[in-house]
Amino acid sequence: MPRTDAAARVIADIFAEDTELLRTTLDKHGWPGYRLVGERGSRAAWLIATYCRDSELQADALSLLEKAVRQQDADPVHYALLADRICLNRGEPQRFGTLHIPTESGNLVLYRVKDPQRLDDRRHALGLEPYAEYAQRLQADLLPPELTASSG
Repeated sequence: MPRTDAAARVIADIFAEDTELLRTTLDKHGWPGYRLVGERGSRAAWLIATYCRDSELQADALSLLEKAVRQQDADPVHYALLADRICLNRGEPQRFGTLHIPTESGNLVLYRVKDPQRLDDRRHALGLEPYAEYAQRLQADLLPPELTASSG
């Protein structure tokens, strides 16, 4: 077996263990927020929820994450990113404008958005920056340093 297949299998096994640990944690404690596991632990839980292939776990995690965000026990950006990822996985328009598709020229194109006229209202309700500022920052992060205005 090629080395890359073996590595992929090891990563899949580890991820399956992490997914099961997250499921157990959600069942036992709710969302692993800042008070329970700290910022790094909460971010790790969000990453597992975001990239797992279990749509039911993602939906459960989103519901619990929303509650934690309302209690200021989790990052609202994580909620927006997970919510939009779930929409993408379902083939639905995203709600918070966090997902983009890169073009061959290196620009970003916003993935479909539900009710685009209200996008900034939804972002504001979560405490997120306006979409235009977010998109500008994302695009700047993609440009090589020699092409940014701050280089010199």
